[in-house]
Amino acid sequence: MAHFIISYDLHFERHYQPVWNLLGRWGAVRLLESLWVATLDNTAAQVRDALRTVSDNDDSIAVIELKTADWACWKARTPGVEWLKKNL
Repeated sequence: MAHFIISYDLHFERHYQPVWNLLGRWGAVRLLESLWVATLDNTAAQVRDALRTVSDNDDSIAVIELKTADWACWKARTPGVEWLKKNL
């Protein structure tokens, strides 16, 4: 299992619900508006490719595996902060 930060920019048509549904099925939690954290049994490329199937061609996606991290937040969403506390 690996820990990931997943971020996206949905540009013109902004079809959020399919992206949110997929992230929810994975058990990902939101840290900021378009920044999620998740523990998955995938590579970063596999996570990216799965998100590409539910987003539009003009959207942007970044998936970063967290191996070690020093972190700090301000006014971040509670579920995401709790995930960081538990997993990093």
